[in-house]
Amino acid sequence: MRTRLLIGLIVALCFFGGVGSAAADSTVNYPDGSVSLAFNLGGGTIAFVFENDLNPPDIFIHAVNAFANLQQVSLQSFNGFAFFLSFEGFNQGFRQYGVYACTGFSNQTCNVSGTRRGTFFL
Repeated sequence: MRTRLLIGLIVALCFFGGVGSAAADSTVNYPDGSVSLAFNLGGGTIAFVFENDLNPPDIFIHAVNAFANLQQVSLQSFNGFAFFLSFEGFNQGFRQYGVYACTGFSNQTCNVSGTRRGTFFL
């Protein structure tokens, strides 16, 4: 419990103290202006910070390895280092999302494309 509290305080101080993305081990910029940051706190502990107003109910996926470096993953037939699933509404009782992906990166920063790559249902 003390470790979790300490990690939370470290992340909060880095993020809210203005250090932000400069101290992050990797950063993903999404097309709606949201940002996710990953911090390697050592000992295999990775902390994520997401900036968003939580409305609408979108899903952000930022994949990293044990060193907080971007890691390529698959989401059904889509491959990328990060995904933005933009909530579009309900279709036959399922949540429908537009899929946007980051397929390449530079200096551990990945920009999710504004080009819709397909549809994902939950």
